[in-house]
Amino acid sequence: MKRYPVRVFGGASTGDAVATAEEQPRKAPEQHDQPLHRGDEPETARPTATEEASGGGALPSPEQGFLQRLDQRPGLTALVALSTFAALAIGVLAAVPDWRDMLAGDEPAAAPPATSAAAPTSSAAPRPTGPRVIDLVVRDSELNGDPNDVNTGLTRPAVEFTLLNRAAQRSVTTRVLVTVEESIVVEQCGSQGGALTVSGAYDVELPLRPAPGTVLKVPVSQQQAADEADRFALRFTTAPRQEPTTIHLYRLTFELLADGNATGLPAGTAVVSVPDAPSGADAYFMDEDREKRLNNPDPDSYQYSDEEIACLKGNSTVLKEFLNKDAELSPDMAQAKAEIKA
Repeated sequence: MKRYPVRVFGGASTGDAVATAEEQPRKAPEQHDQPLHRGDEPETARPTATEEASGGGALPSPEQGFLQRLDQRPGLTALVALSTFAALAIGVLAAVPDWRDMLAGDEPAAAPPATSAAAPTSSAAPRPTGPRVIDLVVRDSELNGDPNDVNTGLTRPAVEFTLLNRAAQRSVTTRVLVTVEESIVVEQCGSQGGALTVSGAYDVELPLRPAPGTVLKVPVSQQQAADEADRFALRFTTAPRQEPTTIHLYRLTFELLADGNATGLPAGTAVVSVPDAPSGADAYFMDEDREKRLNNPDPDSYQYSDEEIACLKGNSTVLKEFLNKDAELSPDMAQAKAEIKA
């Protein structure tokens, strides 16, 4: 019986297998002067469905044949493997948008917090209730009459408080606690010839030389309806002074007692000067004008004695230290603070 060479795929060996003519389902070609090569195989050499299902001796399917042909060409197999790895790497990098930052070692930027239009929760700060002081103003004393009349007196310096009642019911302020933080006395060193109206004013007589921490309780009677503003004032004076030109300065802290509460409502700190604020023009401290006159004496002008010069310099030092502490100042007192040369 004549034998024909037939190539078998899918077996354990990659060589050619020899089969008999009876084992071939189809008649072999009549001429085979040359061995069959890939691409030259006749159409009749392709496996049938019966051969694909017959096991190891059957011809492989197109997909299996492709893989076996790759297995017989090592170079092509390596190229396919490299292409597969490259495609996998590209897919991974494409799935990670910030791969450049990962390779550079930088941490990715944090995502912005999500915004929500939800209504505020109950943790929001509650609206303040009850009366509270929203303003404190120190008023200078003023001439009470004709400024050309030597008998014209001065009004009393005052501190005004503005309150706002945020409660739903009426509030009544009954006391003002006035604490003396510090006080000083300055003598004259030489002489040469549209808003809220004040609904109540209360006179306060300050001690001439009170000890620090002295508390004065000033009775007042101020009522405010719900969500209403009010303003009242304390007017200050002293006991009779040793000299009319002597000035007493006080740094006072204020608290208001309202609605029967034992805890005071903070109202601020202010400097009060009785009977008036000192000024350099009245020779209470050394200012720029007096400093020039001392450095360049004019025989035709007033000459200060050594005692007066020492008084001016001493008052300047005391006033500078006193006014440098935190407290509300009247306009005249603020001007005096700016003019002092110490």
